[in-house]
Amino acid sequence: MDSWVETKQFPAHLISAAGLVYRGEQVLLIRSARRGWEFPGGVIEQGEVVTDGLKREIWEESGIAAQPVALVGVYQNLAQKKGYGPLEGMLIPPVVIFDFICAYTGGTETLSEESLEIGWFSPEEALRLVQYPGYGERLSNMLRYQGTVKLSAFEKTADQMRNYREIDLRQGPFPV
Repeated sequence: MDSWVETKQFPAHLISAAGLVYRGEQVLLIRSARRGWEFPGGVIEQGEVVTDGLKREIWEESGIAAQPVALVGVYQNLAQKKGYGPLEGMLIPPVVIFDFICAYTGGTETLSEESLEIGWFSPEEALRLVQYPGYGERLSNMLRYQGTVKLSAFEKTADQMRNYREIDLRQGPFPV
């Protein structure tokens, strides 16, 4: 029997989504106070479809409308961490993150509480700018996407990142 059935406590995970938005040959990045340059994304709200939440997060952080076109990666951060900002004093549960490639569909760059700067960059510039631990690897996976979804489980704490398992899943056709 699963342990959560015995304890009658459902497992708690946050669901998050991020998107690398392409406009021609350039990609969208935002600069946040906490992580520096990054691709937009955030937590999916209760009852929200993942791709709808992704589009909302991109819009809220940048003023850009985008359409997800490919799932690139699924990442599981197994660590709980201390809350920050409005979540100070709380314990944040593990997170499952869905990374997508998105197509620009409209909008104008608009700063928000979460973005100090917004810009369109070449893939090479984006790789140089994104420095936050783990984000560079995820960006690289998005930029190199060729139809294989990256699955990764890790523990990221304030001072270290420990990888557990990585699997590449090829997208069909599938053997019968």
